[in-house]
Amino acid sequence: MENEIGNMNAHITLRFPTGYQVNDIYNDNIDVHFITEFGEAYFAVVYTLENIAYLMKKDNTTCFWGEDMVIVSDLREETILSAAIEIYSSGFIKSICTYAGNINNSNEE
Repeated sequence: MENEIGNMNAHITLRFPTGYQVNDIYNDNIDVHFITEFGEAYFAVVYTLENIAYLMKKDNTTCFWGEDMVIVSDLREETILSAAIEIYSSGFIKSICTYAGNINNSNEE
């Protein structure tokens, strides 16, 4: 199932490939696609700081990193959308996230 939330003023839409499934908005992570006004999809994994600390402790490691990593204060959809808008508006979306394709092209026949 695909959940979608968007803000037309910012020209960004969120899609959660596995659905919006968060057990604890302060200690969890979720995969998300940021969809631009041009249909470009960018993949990110959104974490909270508490989740990173939990994973480091669980894995007994001194560092944590990940490709396409975005850190937010909580995993409410509104917070994730705000982060996506900030990233898109900064012009760094191509550096922060992995380009996943153009959804407009996949619908054309």
